[in-house]
Amino acid sequence: MERVGHYELVRLIGRGGMGEVHEAVDTKLRRRVALKFLSPQLTADPAALARFEREAHAAAELTHPHIATVYAFEPDAASPFIAMELLAGPSLRERIAAGPFEVEEALAVARDVAAALAFAHRRGIAHRDIKPENLMFDEHGTIKVMDFGLARATMASKLTVTGTSLGTPAYMSPEAIRGEPGPAGDVFALGLVLYEMLARRRAYPGDNAMAIMFAIANDDPVPLAGVRPDVPDDVAALVNALLAKDPAARPDAATSAARLAALTGVPSRVVSGAFGREPAAGGATAATTTGAVTVAMPAAATTVAMRPRVTTTVLSRLVPAGQRDHPVRFLSISGSAIVAIAYVAIVLSTGAHAKRRDEAERLQLLGTEAANAGRADEARDLYWKALRVDPAQSGALNNLGLMALSEQRYTAAESLFDAVLRHHPHENDIRATALHNAAEVDFARKAYGRALDRLQRAFALDSSSADAYNNLGWALVQNRQSRDALTLLERGIERFPGEARLFKNAGLAALELGDTHRALAHLDAALRLDPSMTEAAELRQRALAGAVPPPAPGVPATP
Repeated sequence: MERVGHYELVRLIGRGGMGEVHEAVDTKLRRRVALKFLSPQLTADPAALARFEREAHAAAELTHPHIATVYAFEPDAASPFIAMELLAGPSLRERIAAGPFEVEEALAVARDVAAALAFAHRRGIAHRDIKPENLMFDEHGTIKVMDFGLARATMASKLTVTGTSLGTPAYMSPEAIRGEPGPAGDVFALGLVLYEMLARRRAYPGDNAMAIMFAIANDDPVPLAGVRPDVPDDVAALVNALLAKDPAARPDAATSAARLAALTGVPSRVVSGAFGREPAAGGATAATTTGAVTVAMPAAATTVAMRPRVTTTVLSRLVPAGQRDHPVRFLSISGSAIVAIAYVAIVLSTGAHAKRRDEAERLQLLGTEAANAGRADEARDLYWKALRVDPAQSGALNNLGLMALSEQRYTAAESLFDAVLRHHPHENDIRATALHNAAEVDFARKAYGRALDRLQRAFALDSSSADAYNNLGWALVQNRQSRDALTLLERGIERFPGEARLFKNAGLAALELGDTHRALAHLDAALRLDPSMTEAAELRQRALAGAVPPPAPGVPATP
């Protein structure tokens, strides 16, 4: 078996724009990987090789469930190569060729790709070559984006050598055709891919590359309803939005992911969970399927206080004075959701498995009812009973974690939230909730950098609530990234203009940047929405007085 460094080559599995791709075994870590050997054309120029190294380093930092992982780049090998996650396939191109997608399946794939794009775009990385060939399924049926950043390096090198354009013509955006590629172009390409999954044909057909690019730049796509009449109007409308000629008129990747999540509506084979959450009255956010909600935390006490809210269940955890009065998410299941989940389980699962899952859900619901009634010990006992029936019961794990957090048992809380992540590797909404709650542990420990990382990962999975913007924005301020915080919070204000806390934290970020005029505008808006928000009033007085020093490390303002 041929060896390259500490890798043993197993077989050639393909050839692409970069060069040959081999399945190999990493003999140090004893895992199978894909080795992408760069073609001589792409590595003959030292500047091109340096570009690949930069892009590989950037891609290696993109840790996301829907992005193929880059393990290493070996530029000094006789034939430079990239070691990355080995995916079983098929590619999305092969899947499209195999037969039509159900509408829900196509939406789920597009949703997960959009989440991956949003994650990368927030880190300043655009793909620039989204197409079915660069989207692959793993052995579990999870879609993954391939060659993030590496596609850009490949195309830049080809441009230097041959004068070709930056992108695959059939999936280029109008602005990329004009030589202005960027993140919005990835969204346009996603729209083309979604159209193709639904229609099994391209939105802009043509006999050659020039004809296709002319059509993309000048023509409307072939109406989706004409080629796939069963596609709902709201799905067709979203496809049209993704394919807007003007990049400023397209939703960004995060908004696209949220809209696609809302359209899926039910668990899919690839990713299950609740999607499309919108703020409920009073600022809580309720999930249509799992009952996940976000609630505010009052300060200073040692017990767990509960209160009901319409058809959802709410836990308010009480924390010592001086800690963050920060919303956390608490998972519960309404009675109607239990019935729906039980019905689906009976239809899709074996009887024994369905009964165990249904029993765990029932115990979790009883625990939530006990918690809301102030019977914390009974609630804890019922949650543990639920976990003995189903160790993956996410509501029970999260709720026990929140109870431990309220009691300042931080190690126990973190282990429970980590258990959610282990048991639910592909369920975006559930993972986002666990990451959000784990960030609360980090804030309590004053580990602000780690909290920021968790909240960024949570936002990538689910950015459909005001809390997602508020909490991530607040974390950015605490990590001295106030400019990014202000940009994010103002985007949140556009989506959730009735949330006083978004305005207040935007005012705080503006103060950090020394922009007093902008800070006062946001703080005034916060006080119009909530005249009782004392911190907004205090920040406003500081702005008027010109006393705007940043908060001392470890002594953050409340969010």
